[in-house]
Amino acid sequence: MRPLCVGILTSRPVRAQVDGDPAAVERRVDVESARDMACAIRALGHEAAILEVATADELVRHPKIPAVDLCMVAAHGPTGGSGRLVEVLERLGIPYCAPASNAIAGAFDKLAARKCLAQHGLPVPTTVVLSSDSEPNARAVAMLGWPCVAKPRHGAHGTEVAWLRDEAAVADLVRRGAPTSDDILLERGIEGREVQVVLLGEQVLGAMEVHRAAGEPASMMVCPPQFGQVVLDGIYALARRAVAALDLHASLARVDLLCSPRQNECILEVEPLPPVHRRGVAARVAAAAGLSYEQLIARMLDHMALPARPTLAGHREAPLATYA
Repeated sequence: MRPLCVGILTSRPVRAQVDGDPAAVERRVDVESARDMACAIRALGHEAAILEVATADELVRHPKIPAVDLCMVAAHGPTGGSGRLVEVLERLGIPYCAPASNAIAGAFDKLAARKCLAQHGLPVPTTVVLSSDSEPNARAVAMLGWPCVAKPRHGAHGTEVAWLRDEAAVADLVRRGAPTSDDILLERGIEGREVQVVLLGEQVLGAMEVHRAAGEPASMMVCPPQFGQVVLDGIYALARRAVAALDLHASLARVDLLCSPRQNECILEVEPLPPVHRRGVAARVAAAAGLSYEQLIARMLDHMALPARPTLAGHREAPLATYA
């Protein structure tokens, strides 16, 4: 099999970064993921081309696009998480290692994803929407109880998440407005242990327990989580059902849950494009399962089908073999 040229889509890095800027946080992780993935792909004997774009429209005109055989996505937030980059790849007929664009967009919208999960009988937090163009429903907010958690409807990497202790804090949030024009979700605050389950297709690779103070970045991660096997089996079953409900079984995915002694497990969100840098949860969970970083990338590529693609001369190449 001839060496392939794998395009790695990532958001353009921010030149002048501001501390706490959610876009800057997302792009730093994106760039790190793209660089690590490129090194692994080259170690597997293939070519890697990092394609930095600020919008999906830029991808159509990117000078490296004609040379790539397939693409992997290392972009999150509005650039990658919206599904628009993959939608462009679908239009161009370029194979990609990711869920379909509509599935990515559905999971990136936390409110739509929770509605879908609830319709499939899966446990999700009670949620109230604080729209940017309407007053909050005071009765619905009060019924959440205190504390409650505020997060952007389309956020990533845990940015802009805040714990609110009373109605005054909610009123202050509404008065100040969201840092972006995005809706804010208020969810019932649940005390419990945070677990992130990593799946490749329908196979659970493992899980990581994340320790953090309320509203703070992770301070410690434990892999595997210190639960009994019966509890772990239940967590893994929920993760599989969540991925199936959102149609994300085409590639790598991550399901974040809270495990509470009083309220059992609750699905917080499902990440259709989890970061794949070496320091990230997905790579660490894979390592605990016995997969090196290069083996994880190879498995991700092996998991995708590579259909024939039109050549520049108008002929079609034979389908490429998958990775061993």
